[in-house]
Amino acid sequence: MAEESVPQIMVTTEDMAAATQKLDEAEEKVEFAVGEYFQRLGQQNGRDIGILYGIILGLVILLVSIKFQLVAMLTSMFAGLL
Repeated sequence: MAEESVPQIMVTTEDMAAATQKLDEAEEKVEFAVGEYFQRLGQQNGRDIGILYGIILGLVILLVSIKFQLVAMLTSMFAGLL
């Protein structure tokens, strides 16, 4: 049996620098794309949370107005204006 070893490749420093530069450029593009994706995901989550807070606040206002009969008072006030 032959000994197993890691294959080695001899390259010049210019070739290695060019390969490293290409890898760095690809990494920057990937990081930018991932950042844009997560920013858009955060905006969508923020919008959804805002909608939920609006619905909850509207329901609380409706329940308080029903409890203290503010709806009847407002309708009579608007009827008096007309």
